[in-house]
Amino acid sequence: MEKRDVHAALEARRELGPAYDDEVVEALLAKIDERLDRRPPAAAPARHGPGFGSGVVLLGMFGCGVGATAIAVTHGAAWLAAVIWIALAFAAGEVRR
Repeated sequence: MEKRDVHAALEARRELGPAYDDEVVEALLAKIDERLDRRPPAAAPARHGPGFGSGVVLLGMFGCGVGATAIAVTHGAAWLAAVIWIALAFAAGEVRR
């Protein structure tokens, strides 16, 4: 779609009046669709599995888990420490996928 195509559509709208708005819009959309159909499809990003970024995330998660466990145990909520580590184990499995 080029700038001149939009200007042409605007000029056609001025000349034809509001009675032909739908037709002018449809013609402009058809040109846009045609242009999009001619574009090559975008390549899907390559997925190489877990890398350095996921390792950093895992270290951060387990670091927070240790701190949260210390706080929970200090305040007499040892059961909460178990919940924290179960949640961390689940999240670690999701990060590694």
